[in-house]
Amino acid sequence: MDLLRLLADQRCAGCGVRGAVLCRACRGALPWLAGPLCLRCGEPEPQPTIRCPVCRRLGVKVETVRSAIALTGVGDALMHCWKDGARAPLAAFAAACVVAAVPRPAVDLIVPIPGARSRAAWRGVDGPHDLARQLGQRWQLPVQATVLERVHERPQRGLSAAQRQRNASGAFAARSRIGGRVLLVDDVMTTGATLRAGVRQLRQAGAERVDVITFARVVTTL
Repeated sequence: MDLLRLLADQRCAGCGVRGAVLCRACRGALPWLAGPLCLRCGEPEPQPTIRCPVCRRLGVKVETVRSAIALTGVGDALMHCWKDGARAPLAAFAAACVVAAVPRPAVDLIVPIPGARSRAAWRGVDGPHDLARQLGQRWQLPVQATVLERVHERPQRGLSAAQRQRNASGAFAARSRIGGRVLLVDDVMTTGATLRAGVRQLRQAGAERVDVITFARVVTTL
């Protein structure tokens, strides 16, 4: 790790104050997703429900989706530092948040969404892979990072929901057969297009069921 990155890692990802990865004030301001939530996709709802409008976008092949925080305020700043600022230690912090907020899923293995190789090389971090590895260690689950491969690297950022669906539909392919109950991991959920495409490939490759966990998510009720 070079000197500039070392210095950056000693500043709060939320406000930039020197010290911890996230200072006490910013930790207290984290937008936790505590409920009530849609029981299937984890979207905040006025009352718990089994199926909400977000579920329809995800499709029937997704069993459940859970996230730790909303992508707003400190959560948004943290994600920006992690992904665009190459703050590798934030993967461990994100995993700790997920473990604190989400019960250990009844799955057999973890598969991360494949990151774009060119962007991961440029950033120095691969959010989904790093988060999956950290969760595998904490939950004592095997991580199979080569099951899915990214077929194209056209970015989702800046696209509308409909454009994201079209862009993600052919973004992934399963490299091998897979069985059992799979946990698909991504760092953030926006419209759900990327997750829907990944889940579809895993189910076609033989997964009995696929649950999804992300660190953060865009929500419409905040």
